[in-house]
Amino acid sequence: MEHAERLAFQQSSRFLFLWKQARQFYTTAAEADLSIQPLLLFYGCSHLLKGLLLTRDPSYPQNSRVLQHGVTTRKLKKNNYLLLEDEVRPQKEGFFALLAKLFHLSPMQDRYSIHDLFASIPAFSDVYAALTEKPQHWLQVPWSKIYAVEQAAPSDDCQPWVQIAFPEAMDGPLAYSPETFLQYINRVAPEGSRLPLRRSEDNSKRLLLPASALSQLEQYPLFRWQKRRLFFWNGSPDSLPLPEWASHFLLLYLLGMLCRYETEWWGGAGLIPRPC
Repeated sequence: MEHAERLAFQQSSRFLFLWKQARQFYTTAAEADLSIQPLLLFYGCSHLLKGLLLTRDPSYPQNSRVLQHGVTTRKLKKNNYLLLEDEVRPQKEGFFALLAKLFHLSPMQDRYSIHDLFASIPAFSDVYAALTEKPQHWLQVPWSKIYAVEQAAPSDDCQPWVQIAFPEAMDGPLAYSPETFLQYINRVAPEGSRLPLRRSEDNSKRLLLPASALSQLEQYPLFRWQKRRLFFWNGSPDSLPLPEWASHFLLLYLLGMLCRYETEWWGGAGLIPRPC
């Protein structure tokens, strides 16, 4: 953007203290009682995202509308309330709507179920699938570096490549043929971010890409990195997962609302079991 250095200088203190306060919210939440944890975590997440937002929109906030959360849910729950069947609904204006616009979250759904939001976070997808007895959507896929690729041009022979080996599955995109599978990955690629993926010659679901392009996988909705582990989304092609920051924000918004407006449920009956 124009005048980037001047804007960075002008917003540096604001950026610093947003993130500093966000860290304080998180560290305080780690020591706080579960009865108030969701509120602290939600505002910690919000402050982190405000700092991130400044890197794309240094003029934030332009008006009072963008100071609203930008999502909603039913404040009063029914007596037969089940957490995983609840949902949050993004609004057309507000903080989340601005984030969605600047970070190209499209197409947005009208509503997101709590079950889908939990299932969209790879760090505990295996545990969540076991607890709910639902299919696991995030599957870990092995990857390795190689230094000789027959399909590469001669000038690329000394360049490291990465080989990703996808497991076979009975459902989801991993059940596609190798050719259809590669077409699917390229079809859902972000605009202007198509990776130089190559199929292996043995007609299996093994893909090759230059090691220098490995970090770009984070831009794809189908891939996630977790401590050097690579995960692939094998859920429905019609419902791609949100980026993790968006899932965390929406989940913490709902949990914070339960904490505030259903105090006797949250603190008494305990919608989430306390650790021993």
